[in-house]
Amino acid sequence: MSHDIARQVRGYLFVFGALLVLTMVTVGVSYLHLPKAPAITIGLSIALIKASLVAMYFMHLKGERPMVYWPLSLTAFLFVGLLVSVLLSEGDHLFGTQFDDAFTAKD
Repeated sequence: MSHDIARQVRGYLFVFGALLVLTMVTVGVSYLHLPKAPAITIGLSIALIKASLVAMYFMHLKGERPMVYWPLSLTAFLFVGLLVSVLLSEGDHLFGTQFDDAFTAKD
């Protein structure tokens, strides 16, 4: 029993160390003064890795049955759909189109 607990504690310490290193990498990337798009892409990639580590180890999703992943993937799919719909409806300035009203476009 104590061997099992020691193995779990080692796993938690490994994840804590990985989160600490990834946080330092995020701070280091901010000092590189990259253009906006690559900086955001790198930052979000690191954040995704950190969120995955937290979900898998601290929320104990690593040892769960596959049935747990269906609601989780449905939630992720619906979140992406919501984000895309907001960008398409409110993000006119991102795509370079400005509308005066519903039927005419401003050139």
